[in-house]
Amino acid sequence: MRRLLLGGVLLILACEGAATLPAPSQSKVPSGMPIPTIDVTDMMGGFPAATFFILTEDGKMNAVALLNHAMKYTIDASTTAQVASANGFIYIADEDKNGARLRWIDQASGTVLATRLEPGRTLFPTGTGHGGIAVESTTGRVLVLYLEGDRRVVEAYEPYSLRPLGRRLESTCGDRVLAGAGRVVVACFAAGTLVVNDGTSDTRVVDPGLGPLVAAAMSFDGTTLVGRDDGALGRIPPQGATVEKIEPFRPATLVSDGIASPESGRFVVALSTMDRDIGVSETRSSQRYLSFPAQEAPRGGVLAQGQFAFWITALGEARHIDLLQGFHETMVTFRGRVLPGGVGQ
Repeated sequence: MRRLLLGGVLLILACEGAATLPAPSQSKVPSGMPIPTIDVTDMMGGFPAATFFILTEDGKMNAVALLNHAMKYTIDASTTAQVASANGFIYIADEDKNGARLRWIDQASGTVLATRLEPGRTLFPTGTGHGGIAVESTTGRVLVLYLEGDRRVVEAYEPYSLRPLGRRLESTCGDRVLAGAGRVVVACFAAGTLVVNDGTSDTRVVDPGLGPLVAAAMSFDGTTLVGRDDGALGRIPPQGATVEKIEPFRPATLVSDGIASPESGRFVVALSTMDRDIGVSETRSSQRYLSFPAQEAPRGGVLAQGQFAFWITALGEARHIDLLQGFHETMVTFRGRVLPGGVGQ
């Protein structure tokens, strides 16, 4: 009889007693056991990791993660700091009263892997956190734009030791240095011309025929895209000098430094418009246009890598947008003057 009664109780517990068991949220992690970290890539749909490098007015280069917007680390630098990224490497050039300094940075930790000092040298002041330093995608050589009197010179450095490799280009004008597939370009915005070197002893001047420029960028394959204020563009192919003119996509103003290349052969073009919200166009002739309300236009230009573009607003917001889906959000907000430096892994 007792066995039958016990069996009935167990049957009732099996059928109705599940609610008395601890729910997963009620279970406790034993003391001393590490809590598993969340894989943010699963939450974000498997997007590749990226880091947005942002220069603040206190001379700090801040590394902000794309996936969870966490501040990975900060690097002490001067307010003249410039950032360049390629082949998974990040380089920072800045200066102090003694001259210029070039550093190779570990992207994961922010550790300085190599340093090169250039006493008495002056970096060309681009007015933003990029454009004065570039990396050749094929050789990995680091290129720095210096100001020498009224001239601009581009010096090359070995990517690991930062050993000097000599002068790559010299010009009487120049506002940005671009590099890709063995080609080095110095863009002269006011003159509306490009000083081009394709790895030979000869340097030539290419006139896109647009007049004064406000933006220029080069893709990893050496394709160069430049633009003037009204959004008219000029495309120069790798190893070539012919210019394909591209009429403005719509009535708008091209953002200063508002051209970037997210991947080989493709470009992002940022426009200041009368729109009420940020929008992304379909790809047109390898360009994808970003339309910004005038009051939200990027400050310091746009940067791009893979599926995302990055920028800073006048309010100090570091933002990114998914170029395929149009989703955009604020990563972090800073106080004071903030400039976009670069994008790395």
